[in-house]
Amino acid sequence: MEGIEMEGPDLFQDSPTGDFCDSVLSRFSKSDQEDSQRLCATIGAMSQELKEQNLPLTPVAYFGATCSSLDRLSSQPDSPPHIIQSLTTILSLLLPRLSAAVLKKKGDIVSKIAVTVLRLNSVTEVTLTYGLKCLAHLLVIGEKVSWSDLSQNYGFILGYVIDSRPKVRRQSHLCLRDILQSFRGTPVLAPASEAITNLFERYLLLAGGSNPNSNQGAKGAQEVLHILDALKDSLSHMSMKFVNTVLKYYKTLLELCQPVVTRRVTDSLNVVCTYTNVEVSAEALLDLLSTLALSISTNETSAVGMTFNARLLSSGMLKVYSLNRQLCVTKLPILFSTLKDIMGSDHEEAIFAATEAFKSLINGCIDEGLIKQGVDQIINSKSDDRKSGPTIIEKICVTIESLLDYHYSAVWNMAFQVVSAILDKLGYYSSYFMKGTLKNLADMQSLSDDDFPYRKQLHECVGSALGAMGPETFLGILPLNLEVNDLSDVNVWLFPILKQYIVGAHLSFFSETLLGVVGEMKQRSCKLELEGKIYSSRSADALVYSVWSLLPSFCNYPMDTAKSFKDLLGPICSALREEHDIRGIICSSLQILIQQNKNIEEGKDNLEDADISPAKQLAKSHYTPEIARDNLNVLTASAPQLLSLLSGIFMESMVDEGGSLQSTIQELASIAHENVVRTLFRKTMHRLLKVTQEAVRAEASANNNSMQVNDSSTESSLSLERARLFDLAVSLLPGLDEPALNVLFSAIKPALQDADGLIQKKAYKVLSIILKSQKGFLSAKLEELLKLMIEVLPSLHFSAKRHRLDCLYHLIARASKDDSQQRRNEILSSFLTEIILALKEANKKTRNRAYEVLVQIGREYGDEDDSGQREHLFNMVARGLAGETPHMISAAVKGLARLAYEFSDLISSAYKLLPSTFLLLKRKNREIIKANLGLLKVLVAKSKSEGLQAQLANLVEGLLKWQDGTKNHFKAKVKLLLEMLVSKCGIDAVKAVMPEEHMKLLTNIRKIKERKERKQSASSVESRSHLSKATTSRLSKWNHTKIFSDFDDDNTDDTDAGMGSGQQSKGSSRLKSKASSMRSKKMRRADKSLPEDLFDQLEDEPLDLLDRHKTRSALWSSSNLKRKQDSDDEPEFDSDGRLIIHEGRKPKEVAPSDPDSDVRSEARSHFSVGSSRNNQKRRKTSESGWAYTGSEYASKKAGGDVKRKDKVEPYAYWPLDRKMMSRRPEHRAAARKGMSSVVKMTKKLEGKSASNALSVKFMKFKKAQKKGGKRKK
Repeated sequence: MEGIEMEGPDLFQDSPTGDFCDSVLSRFSKSDQEDSQRLCATIGAMSQELKEQNLPLTPVAYFGATCSSLDRLSSQPDSPPHIIQSLTTILSLLLPRLSAAVLKKKGDIVSKIAVTVLRLNSVTEVTLTYGLKCLAHLLVIGEKVSWSDLSQNYGFILGYVIDSRPKVRRQSHLCLRDILQSFRGTPVLAPASEAITNLFERYLLLAGGSNPNSNQGAKGAQEVLHILDALKDSLSHMSMKFVNTVLKYYKTLLELCQPVVTRRVTDSLNVVCTYTNVEVSAEALLDLLSTLALSISTNETSAVGMTFNARLLSSGMLKVYSLNRQLCVTKLPILFSTLKDIMGSDHEEAIFAATEAFKSLINGCIDEGLIKQGVDQIINSKSDDRKSGPTIIEKICVTIESLLDYHYSAVWNMAFQVVSAILDKLGYYSSYFMKGTLKNLADMQSLSDDDFPYRKQLHECVGSALGAMGPETFLGILPLNLEVNDLSDVNVWLFPILKQYIVGAHLSFFSETLLGVVGEMKQRSCKLELEGKIYSSRSADALVYSVWSLLPSFCNYPMDTAKSFKDLLGPICSALREEHDIRGIICSSLQILIQQNKNIEEGKDNLEDADISPAKQLAKSHYTPEIARDNLNVLTASAPQLLSLLSGIFMESMVDEGGSLQSTIQELASIAHENVVRTLFRKTMHRLLKVTQEAVRAEASANNNSMQVNDSSTESSLSLERARLFDLAVSLLPGLDEPALNVLFSAIKPALQDADGLIQKKAYKVLSIILKSQKGFLSAKLEELLKLMIEVLPSLHFSAKRHRLDCLYHLIARASKDDSQQRRNEILSSFLTEIILALKEANKKTRNRAYEVLVQIGREYGDEDDSGQREHLFNMVARGLAGETPHMISAAVKGLARLAYEFSDLISSAYKLLPSTFLLLKRKNREIIKANLGLLKVLVAKSKSEGLQAQLANLVEGLLKWQDGTKNHFKAKVKLLLEMLVSKCGIDAVKAVMPEEHMKLLTNIRKIKERKERKQSASSVESRSHLSKATTSRLSKWNHTKIFSDFDDDNTDDTDAGMGSGQQSKGSSRLKSKASSMRSKKMRRADKSLPEDLFDQLEDEPLDLLDRHKTRSALWSSSNLKRKQDSDDEPEFDSDGRLIIHEGRKPKEVAPSDPDSDVRSEARSHFSVGSSRNNQKRRKTSESGWAYTGSEYASKKAGGDVKRKDKVEPYAYWPLDRKMMSRRPEHRAAARKGMSSVVKMTKKLEGKSASNALSVKFMKFKKAQKKGGKRKK
């Protein structure tokens, strides 16, 4: 019973039978409390009585019986209190289930009964609680017209507001809240609010007039606190007049500075400020907030109080601002000063709350009118004879600037956020108020890193100032100092900030001011170089480059493109011709200008970007389609000059770094007039024809004079020029019409069969670009292109395969839109074999592109309405399993694995191929076995445990019953697959299908898994929480090497998490594959450079170099970790620190006592057996390179070394050869042959000086080179 008193027992559900008795019994019969048992007995007896009288068991019947019983018992002086309590409880449960009409009709009778019951001397606390609920419900439901009809019951409830019993008092507070909420919008709200206010005033006077040292004074103070608790719930529902009256009394109470009183006042005030529908006087609320702000500065010290009050001041001032803006802004300096005091506290939560309050007040209460008022007063009055005091905005800015004092150095990182907020709000006018602040920020830059850990936050704050003021005003306050004599005094730290935060600037400032400084710096550099000051000259050149590097930022939504670009065009053209280093900067600037204006004109630019800075928002708001059109007109007028210049530079330069020239030409061609692009294209094609004819003649001449020495440099230069001309022609593609496009296609067709690999590669690249961007051309020339791709296949150069795959994809994607199913299948089957074979290409880019094309084709076919199209593609790839060569079979298996990995709906189709997979595993071909194990790995990783359970027996049997001749090459892979099966299906399921002879292998897997789990459970929660999320996301992508690798050191920790369950995005690019490859290389290097034990002792997880916490932890603890002793190559040291060298093999170690090790050593499974010869071979072919231990020179009869026949002399050292690091086995074998010449060379050089020996050795090397060259010819 007591557990539901405050929750409202009417919330329980009705019984399915509709009987109120059953509902009560189902709710309370299981309770062990005595009150609950009495309630059940009472309702049961009442139900039985109704049944005997043949009355319906409806809530109305129970209501009548309850009221009559209460009426009878309340008139008897010796009525049992527990029965009255049960009946009152039943009545409170019944009232919400009765209709409003019944309650309005019988309301007076019920209220009289309830009041009579509550006035009984023997009434219990529970009875009072439920009796108050009954009266409150009657007031909420009843008519709200005449206050005289409601005042008696309302006053009765109000009398319990200060009751000494907590539950009764709390119930009266809740009832009062519900009643006032129901009175809103009715004429009875005012008298009800007045009654509460009068009660509050009366007890305030009683408490103030009594002796504080007497019992009566303490009781009066306590009663005032009870009323404050009631007002916390009710004040937001009272009428405005009496809310304002209460707020005036709150101000008096705040001045007492009593924590218990202040807390209740602020709680009540928080409700008023939080709810927007509360009507309150702005003057009263602002007065109270000001008093609270002053009291916080002097009295509040607790973290909770400061945090709460900071948030209260923020929400309260925002409410005042919405009610009366003019009144609100006058008190803003006081509140900002209070928040500053909170920022100076030692409580982190309070500091954070104050920072957020600062930002919300800046954004919500500081408006343009307030800023303009301050600016006007500054402009209209001189600083030396100014008589008026500082304006409101000036006071606020001074308060915020004071946060940069050293007193607040501990919270500078938060202070920078406040400064950035005010700078963004002030915008251009921040230069009038924040000059001192900006200079203070510049002074902080000179602090050392040890004393100033907030360098990044400082630069962000300075960037906010730059974005608000603009570069012209910013550099006027904080100059670069490029004109100083000592170049070390230049503010070079500003250049990165300028590059990142300049937006909406003026091109005229760059061309007139900054480029003028560039000219002076160039002259200064030349002068310094003539004076022999090379270092200073290079520093000046670096400053020139830094200034030019600001151009892309100035081209980021500039304000005067149409007006000032013509003035900038001349310096740009001169720099493009003369300065090679800044061509990329200028090209990127032109691209930004064109792309931004094109996007705005076409309506593609989205202004509502959540991450956009205020400065960029302001700059973009100035741009309209009309302004963008005017800007493009100016750029279009300059396009002929720029296209002519850039195309000439493009043809002259050997390398276009990053493709900047080509991209810029493409952007200019998209906006230039058609005749300009047509003229340039015609010249390019004429030049291409001429160079092609010269190349043909040169080739014919070379064939006729085959006995003479070829002029290879001429042929190479012609090939390079042809390739550049193709690039230039395709760069003009956005501005070409259909006839020009046909001319370009005609030039491409013969180049597709050119014997020169460079030309053929370039032709395929150009064709792929055309097919990607010109869909109309692709549709019109589809048949011709399909025929062409088949005709040129025999002459395909290996270097052009990647771009040919791009062409094939566009053709197949276009064919997938064909209505004829047969036609789609014909086109796909014509090129699918070529795509599958490309999966085995040696070139990594080509191989990755083949995988991408296969996945993209799967997506194209999956987008069709026919859901079987993708499965049809899968079956077409599976036909390659019937190929005659291992190369074709393994390529088909890899294609199937890639499709199954990407598309989960193909997993079921892949399971149908398991019998074929197991048959292929029995073949003695490593290429086929490696591919099939990769396919199985994909299936296990991507399948759900339910699907694996059905195939578990076949999988285990197929993995363990393949040919013994090749199992040692892949036993680590098979063990990894078994571990994945254990992780997916459970150890018991795998054990049930595991052959008996391999059971020890399963035991070994289980114990390794348990050991890892123990280590992980023992590790700290903090170290696990710092694992980088980026690592997981990287491992979830497709990794060709990880799946199909044949190395024995596969990461056995990988399960489906390592394989990944997420699909790659549709726009997966070659760049991702390259990045993945680079990461894998870095991890392999890390295995060599970092202590091996770090990978084994840090939770068996690889060290994540992207995780700062893990890296620091590893570096800090590496000196304390023990070195692993189980590696043959680890050096040994004695107790004195001297190196121990074993003459022969290392002594046999004693078997460890670890039971897990016993299992591993005694396992007789086909995958656990290994001879010492194999172990030695594995050690020699490890990542550390070839290891010569010298054991072949050890004597069995005596100590020391002996000479062996046909062996080099002992301890004859061989110089390092980089071929030993090659991945190709033939390179490593050739490098090892050098060992045979060590003794011969030693004898020949015996007695010679070092210089003579080196010269003889160099001459022999030169002769060997000449012989090798002749053999090649």
